[in-house]
Amino acid sequence: MNAAIQYPQNTPQVATQPMRPLFVLSVCRSGSSLLYALLNQHSQISLLYEGNLPILGPLLWRYLRKGNWTERWEFWNQAVSRHHIAVESIPAKVPNLCEATRIIYQDVARRKQATIWGEKSPHWYDCALEIAEKFPDASFIFLWRDIHGVIRSIARAAVNDRFFRKAGFAKRAYLGNERLRQAYVTLKTQGRLVHEVNYEDLTSTPTECLKQICQFLKVPFEENIATLEGADRSAISPGEHHAMVRSNRIDGRRKQAEILPPHTIAKVRRYICRWKERSGGAWPKYPKEIPAGTQPPSTIEFMWDWMVYRTVEFGDKLVQVIYAVVPLSLLRLWRSRNRSQVGQSSGPAEAIS
Repeated sequence: MNAAIQYPQNTPQVATQPMRPLFVLSVCRSGSSLLYALLNQHSQISLLYEGNLPILGPLLWRYLRKGNWTERWEFWNQAVSRHHIAVESIPAKVPNLCEATRIIYQDVARRKQATIWGEKSPHWYDCALEIAEKFPDASFIFLWRDIHGVIRSIARAAVNDRFFRKAGFAKRAYLGNERLRQAYVTLKTQGRLVHEVNYEDLTSTPTECLKQICQFLKVPFEENIATLEGADRSAISPGEHHAMVRSNRIDGRRKQAEILPPHTIAKVRRYICRWKERSGGAWPKYPKEIPAGTQPPSTIEFMWDWMVYRTVEFGDKLVQVIYAVVPLSLLRLWRSRNRSQVGQSSGPAEAIS
């Protein structure tokens, strides 16, 4: 497929090795921003931060052949400006988002003479297998975090960011995490290039985790990727929920007061029990144990959660369709008024509101 792509004439062909895609997948609040910041310091790795171009079909389908799709993409999540993508270097007309992704993401990688291009996204939990089919040459890193820590982090982030207060957000974490695990098992069974990382290991032994990632990617380990000092975080959205990744210290084990109510903690434990039972105790790695007597969610509870999850996902697709048909002038006016009423949300996250 790469051979058919025509790159802009002003883009230097500097990479001497074949370029290959890498996608870092997780659910929200699993530490993917941290892993992104570390990996992107490697001389051979260039990832976009939640550009999400391959999954924006409902938003951009009308505009791909018209040539004005980049304006809609920029309005959606500011990916063009956040990554300093030269609009004039992007072909006006492309046949599909898969080829558009290859052209743009590879062009970004060439700027730093990297051979591995791709993206980190916590929004692909429901389409990982679809992405794998579109990019058969891709490698995947699946990032897991103790779901208790995920839900607690969502609750903390929701205090200052309305994105995390959206209805059904916790259901995304529970069911999205399960969907991602199913995708990981499927891809591994198919012999695809997959690697898994646990947030708890990444924050406690970053050097060892990153050495394993480099071995997986077949690139030499570089000492600088095991620290946040000097990391480029310009594409990462602002907000207190990114305080750690914006610091120079990797500290994922700091003590924090429990903020989740007892019924939420009980639900977290039920889902962990479900996953451990279904995997024979192999997954998730964290927590190591759950209280004796914990039972998985009942059929009724799980089916209700699943219905809410699918409804929320349908709503996200519907928003993309609405954004695709409403004139940009009206969307800009609506967004401006919305911000003045409830406060500006955080960069790429706003795209799904």
